[in-house]
Amino acid sequence: MVTAFQSSPGGSSESPMERPPERAHRACEKCTRTKKKCDKALPECSRCQRLASECSYDYVFTAPTTAIVDPGTHGSGGSPHDHMAGTPRFNIFDTDLELPSAMIMSLFNAKGFSWHEAVALYFRTTNLWLSAVHEQRFRQKLERLDRNGLPREPEMALLVVCMHLVTQHADSGRPVMPDGKEMLSLPAYVVAKRVFSILRGLGAPSIEIVQSATLLCLYEFGHGDFPRAYVTVGDAYTTAASMGIRPGKYREAERDWAVPPEDEEKWDLYWAMLIVDRLIRFERRLMWKEFHVPSPVEDDLLPTTNHVWNEQTRSPARIVQRHPAGISPSVPLGAFQRNCQCAILSTRALVWQTETYHSGRPPSVASFAELDVATRSLVEAMVLQASTWGEYYECFATCTCLLLLLYCSYLCTIRPAEIHTNTNNLEVLKAIAGINFTIRIIADTTRDLNQHLARQPEMLATCSPVTPYSAYHSLAALSNFEHVIWEADTRFHDIYSTLHFFAKRWGVAGQLVKRIEEFLGRKDEEEAPLLDFSFLSRT
Repeated sequence: MVTAFQSSPGGSSESPMERPPERAHRACEKCTRTKKKCDKALPECSRCQRLASECSYDYVFTAPTTAIVDPGTHGSGGSPHDHMAGTPRFNIFDTDLELPSAMIMSLFNAKGFSWHEAVALYFRTTNLWLSAVHEQRFRQKLERLDRNGLPREPEMALLVVCMHLVTQHADSGRPVMPDGKEMLSLPAYVVAKRVFSILRGLGAPSIEIVQSATLLCLYEFGHGDFPRAYVTVGDAYTTAASMGIRPGKYREAERDWAVPPEDEEKWDLYWAMLIVDRLIRFERRLMWKEFHVPSPVEDDLLPTTNHVWNEQTRSPARIVQRHPAGISPSVPLGAFQRNCQCAILSTRALVWQTETYHSGRPPSVASFAELDVATRSLVEAMVLQASTWGEYYECFATCTCLLLLLYCSYLCTIRPAEIHTNTNNLEVLKAIAGINFTIRIIADTTRDLNQHLARQPEMLATCSPVTPYSAYHSLAALSNFEHVIWEADTRFHDIYSTLHFFAKRWGVAGQLVKRIEEFLGRKDEEEAPLLDFSFLSRT
């Protein structure tokens, strides 16, 4: 139950009444989670006793496996609990440091989670739109379990923990995190991050380390730790580059050839890193930073794994196809491949934004007309090809962010008095039409989404962190240009409600809600309050 005890030195003549009370080496779970001072009393701390709460000190794992080393326990004898646990000691000063897989997997035991269920949930949800883990290869590697039914390699154990982390949401058992901060102090994340650092720094590069880093970046960005997310995806690609992980090349003669799972795994991972690297740029603090993952070229292979919806079985069917990165949007593709196309368009939009900024010239609609057409074409193709509700929701959200980036960047350079539907400025009229087109997409999908989430909150498990940004940027456009947007008030309310739902899934949504609440609180006090276009400003 308890990690370790403080006891009086052997041979002490103190009577039991004179000995100091036994205390744990770390704060209890509740005090750690709520960031309150804990007196570490045993068997329960005074705060939990006063609040009549369950007090637990074993929420991470026991003292022999903890990454926080007690300087007083470096002796060879160890504590009684070490011998009872029967596990190797974890000593950060040991040059032959090892991280047993069982130690990492004990993160599941502490809370009673089933790691098999966590893996299944990941493949049913996140991996459909971000296939960072190749399911067939993953299952093959899991055939090598130890006698306790756990992955043998610590890299595989870490990957399982990361797969579990990115599927967490309020309705899956964790508390609602309105600002995401507590999700970044969860023991499972903190330990996973430490284990990742040790394995990456001391072990040989492995594809599981790259996959773990990709998922950790997604988790960090989704809960608002933007600098750390930027560094983590850089770590992922640096390791991937050393292993030669890159997209394959499309060759017409090989179009119908079978794809070896080992190659497919590497190709998919490159695209997953690209998606995450571009996804995090929708936060203004990361938009202007250099890309970590290099952009693909026209003849690079898209991911060959394609999950196409099967109407007969009412489930996604896995199909393997070879398509070049420059393929037309009219070709039916799955959600992961569509997200890759979105990442390519995101790259173009971000490059356009940066070049426009450095040129010193105001943007024009003509300067992004080709990109606008490409983004609209992708949206229309997904509308026509979607076989079930929400199949491409993450892609729609990304396209929404892109279109708002283009049009709002332009309109923010125009005098407010010139932004109206009776203007003679054709570019302004095109921008107004573009914003109305974009807002209509997000408003229609969020209205339907609100109804579904009210009945099926488990649908949150499939949402990506781009969905809160899509909602927020739409609200920013509505607050700034409501006089030229049709049904602005109604749409603002619908999208705002959805952002509250997203806060149950990703902590960053709670931070965006807070920005909007501050704006609404000032709305009646200031003459012309505007919701900041956070994705347009470098400061």
